[in-house]
Amino acid sequence: METNEHKNSAVADYFKEIIYGGIDGIVTTFAVVAGFAGAALSNDLTAQLSFMVVLLFGLANLFADAASMGLGNFLSVRSEKDLYNAKRAVEENLLRTEPDKEMAETINIMVAKGFSIEQAESLAHIYKTNHEYWTDFMMQHELEESDPRGENEIFTGLATFGSFLVFGAIPLLPFMLQTEGSALVAFTYSSLGTLGALIALGLLKWRVIGSKLVPSLTEVVLVGGTAAVLAYIVGTFFSL
Repeated sequence: METNEHKNSAVADYFKEIIYGGIDGIVTTFAVVAGFAGAALSNDLTAQLSFMVVLLFGLANLFADAASMGLGNFLSVRSEKDLYNAKRAVEENLLRTEPDKEMAETINIMVAKGFSIEQAESLAHIYKTNHEYWTDFMMQHELEESDPRGENEIFTGLATFGSFLVFGAIPLLPFMLQTEGSALVAFTYSSLGTLGALIALGLLKWRVIGSKLVPSLTEVVLVGGTAAVLAYIVGTFFSL
């Protein structure tokens, strides 16, 4: 009888990609805004030119980096699966052609994990009757390879791409909603939006993992905030 007791939600399945893409998107686009702010807040002429420049560079950067990260994750998962399958094919061949040697290795692994010789031998003979499970065991405990075959590289790439776009657009919203005005006001709203986006990611982490609220928020906000502050500091080096 099937049960959904331990079935993950779609968010949980791609949680790593959502957090990774979200933080990178926030920091990357905020870097454009912060770089402009550090260079232009004290210069009226630059401020007049700023809004369209920030939007052009920010949106170009947003879509280009989102695509790059999404495709990068897609290729990473695909390559990991190809490598795993190649190693698994070698291990499967060894189990067929050198079963006695592999049995001895299986017993040694179990003994190292705390089983007695008798228990290890008994379990190893049971594993030998199920070739697929025996291969799984050797891949995990002899080669220490995690099985990536359950990962969907397409959805993984899309999760990273989508998270990058959604969260990365937030620092640009003040510049999308007005085409001119005070650069200081726009930057202030952008900074507040960035903080809000990081808090949202922290809340998402807390909700999905079920960890304590304060540590979840603090970790995400500190990591993302530190990167954002560094981006602003770099921008001050280009002040006109």
